[in-house]
Amino acid sequence: MGCSMAQRRGASSFFLVCVLVAALAAPRVCARAVVPTRMGKRYIVGGPDGWTTPPPGSKDMYAKWAAGIRFFVDDSIEFVYTNDSVIKVDKFGYYHCNVTAAPSGDGSALFLLNKPGLVYFSCADVKHCKLGQRLMINVEAAPSSAPSTAPAIPAPGSSIAITPATGAPSSSPGPAPEEASSTSAASPPSSSLAHGMLLAFSATAVAMMSSILRE
Repeated sequence: MGCSMAQRRGASSFFLVCVLVAALAAPRVCARAVVPTRMGKRYIVGGPDGWTTPPPGSKDMYAKWAAGIRFFVDDSIEFVYTNDSVIKVDKFGYYHCNVTAAPSGDGSALFLLNKPGLVYFSCADVKHCKLGQRLMINVEAAPSSAPSTAPAIPAPGSSIAITPATGAPSSSPGPAPEEASSTSAASPPSSSLAHGMLLAFSATAVAMMSSILRE
């Protein structure tokens, strides 16, 4: 038996509603599918000078270097050095040059900044630490847009005693940070899934309308 006029009108209305919903949802779904994700950056600590004992009068060498960069989660920092060492410490160890854990002394050490907050690093040699070979950086949550210039991080307090170092390198600090290649990148999601879902939705609506019209 053929379908009545009321059924035909109802089926047509249902089909039009389905098409309208799909048309309205498509731009939003596709827009979400192509939003880019920020790539983690990799920084060489100290720029071209690397990780070394600061020369006389440059105790704040690494504080100035860190002040020129805004660090985010998923960034990484690399310490490059010769006949030296580096170790990650806590706040007390940073300010008092209290080193207890085993240092990394193979010429290069890479650290991933995987959570927001302050992180501290120091040379395992207490004398070098007191001369300024230590680093404090503030890691921020990953932003949705490109980072801007960071505020300065205060240098270590002047109450720490300074012990003369022997054989300190004569290299001068570099004013600008050196940024190496990216270490992590999240690929933007494809929009093909969104298009497939919309096509399937439209096909289902057409099939339902055809079924009603055949009754």
